[in-house]
Amino acid sequence: MNREVTLRQTAFMYLFISLSPILRQIPNAVASEAGRSGYLSPLWSLVPIFLLTAILIAVIKTFPGLNIYEIMVQLIGKFFAKLIIFLYLLWILLSIVSKINIYALTIQFTLMPQTRSNYFMIILILLVYFALNRGAKTVFRFSEFTLGPILFLFAVLFLCALTRLRTDYLLPVSTINIPSTIFASKDVIAVGGNIIVILFFADKFGITITKSQIRKLWGGVLVFVILSFVITIFTFGITGADFTASASFPFYMTVKSISFFNIFERFEVLVTLFCVLSDFIAICIMAFLVLRCFEWIFNLKQGKIIAVPLTVLIFYLTYYISSTQFEFNFLYRTIIVNVNLIFQYVIPALLGFLCLIKRKKIQKQF
Repeated sequence: MNREVTLRQTAFMYLFISLSPILRQIPNAVASEAGRSGYLSPLWSLVPIFLLTAILIAVIKTFPGLNIYEIMVQLIGKFFAKLIIFLYLLWILLSIVSKINIYALTIQFTLMPQTRSNYFMIILILLVYFALNRGAKTVFRFSEFTLGPILFLFAVLFLCALTRLRTDYLLPVSTINIPSTIFASKDVIAVGGNIIVILFFADKFGITITKSQIRKLWGGVLVFVILSFVITIFTFGITGADFTASASFPFYMTVKSISFFNIFERFEVLVTLFCVLSDFIAICIMAFLVLRCFEWIFNLKQGKIIAVPLTVLIFYLTYYISSTQFEFNFLYRTIIVNVNLIFQYVIPALLGFLCLIKRKKIQKQF
C-alpha cells in the first residue's frame, strides 16, 4: 500500500487548519454564549473530541487501508454510501466558501482595509491550484514543518502577555454559569471535529498503523484543546469578555497591546499571517476532499478534470452565501457550527456503531 501521508502528518495538519478558527471564532463564540465564564468551554470539549478520535481510530483499525467511502460501502452498500458522500460534498463546499470568505475578510480587517476582496480571492485560488498540482503530500509536509515554529512563537507571545493578564476578568466563576459554558463548548467541538479528515485519507496511511502514530494523533487532539483554552483565557484575561463577545477578531486586538520585552512589537501581523496560512491549508485540504468525493460518486479515475468549473462555482458561491462580516457571523453561528456537528460526530458515531454490531462479519473479511 502506498503510504502517501501518515497518521502523524495528519495530526499536524489537523492542528494547522484549526489555528485560524481557534484564533478568530472560538473566543468570540464562547464569550457570546457564556459571558465571562466562557473560557472554561474548551475544557468541556475534551470529552466529545476524545470520544470521536477513539471512534475514528477503531474504524480505521477495523478497515485497514480503506477510506471513508470504501468503509461505508462495506457497511451500508454502494447506493447509501454514495448518497452520504454527496451530502459530505455539499458540506465541504459550504466549508470552503466560508473559509474563502473569512480569509478575505481577515486580510481586509487587519492589513488592507481599502482593498477589494476579489483580489484576495484570486490570489488564493492561484495558490490553491498550485498546491493541488503539487499533491496532497506537499500540503501535509508543509503543515508538519511549519506548525512547530508557529507554536514556539505563540509560547513567546504568551510569556510576554503574562504581565497583562487580569485575574479580575476571569475570577470568580459562578456555578450558575457552568451550564452555559457547557452549551458554548459546541463552538469548540465543531472545530475539533475536523479530525474526521483522517477517514478521507485513511487509504493513504497504508495497511499498518503504528502505536507511535496513534499517540501522535491523541497528542494532536490534546494540543488542540489546550491551545483553544490558552488562547481563550488570554483573550478574556486581557481584553475582557464583553469586548471579546462584540469584536469580530478579539485575539488580534488583544495582541496589539503586547510587545516582546519592549523591543519587538506588531505581533498582530504574525497573528494575521498564521490565520492566512491556516486558511490556505484548510482550503487546499477541502479541495482535495471535494475532488475525492466527485471521484467516488461518479467513479472518476482523475478528479482534477473538474477543477476549473468547480473553482468558478465556488468563486460565485462565495458572494452568494456571504460577503460581509455580519453575514459570515450569522452563517457561522446558525448553520456551520450545527451542520459540522452532524457530519463530524453523528455520522462517524453511526459508522462506529455499525462496525461494532457487524464486528464478526467484518473480521472474517479482514
